[in-house]
Amino acid sequence: MLNKTIVMAALLASSFCAQVQAGNPSFPRHTLAKAVPDSIDLTKIPYSEKELTAFPIFDPPADIVPLNKPLIRDFDRLFFPTKQGMIPLEGKVYKAFMTRVTGKEWSLPFFEKSYRDLIIAAGGALIYQGKVAATELERIKDEATYFGEEGSIDYTDTVVKVYAIRRKEGDHVFVQFSGYSAGGSIQILQLPKKEK
Repeated sequence: MLNKTIVMAALLASSFCAQVQAGNPSFPRHTLAKAVPDSIDLTKIPYSEKELTAFPIFDPPADIVPLNKPLIRDFDRLFFPTKQGMIPLEGKVYKAFMTRVTGKEWSLPFFEKSYRDLIIAAGGALIYQGKVAATELERIKDEATYFGEEGSIDYTDTVVKVYAIRRKEGDHVFVQFSGYSAGGSIQILQLPKKEK
C-alpha cells in the first residue's frame, strides 16, 4: 500500500510539473513583477535656459478656459505614463478640465497644438504619447488616490501626451494632457529645486 502511495504521489508531481512547464493556464505561474523605474530619465533632453513664469507656468491658450476652478497644490504626487509604466513624481501640482469659451466651438487639435507650442517654446520636449493599459492602472490604483479629481485624465480611452522641460536646478516641469470631442484635461507638475 505504501509503495502504491509513493508511486501515485510521484506520478501526480511529475504530471503537475509537466503541465506547468507546458504553460497550462489552469496552473498559475509565478513571475517576477515588471520593474518600473522610480523616476523619468531626462538625460536625452537638453536643458532649457528659458525664463519660466510663476507656477503653473502656462496660462490657458486663447479661447480655452478651465471648466471649474483648477486644483492647485504646493505639494502632491501625480503618476505620468512612460514606455516603462506609470511613474510617480512629487512637487507643485496644477490640474484642470478645460473647455471652450462661451460662443466658441471646442477643438481638440487646437487644444493640443496650443499647449504643445507653449511647452516647446519653453524648451520642452514630448517624452510619451499613447494610451495606458488597464492592467497598469490597476497596479497603481492604491497609490493614485486622486483619480476622479478635477483634471483627471482618462488614460485607457484617450491618447495622453506627456512633455518635460529639463531644468539645471532640478525643478523640471512635466505636463500631461488628453482630450475628447467636448473638452480636455491638463496636469502640470514642477519638481522642487535641488538643495545646494
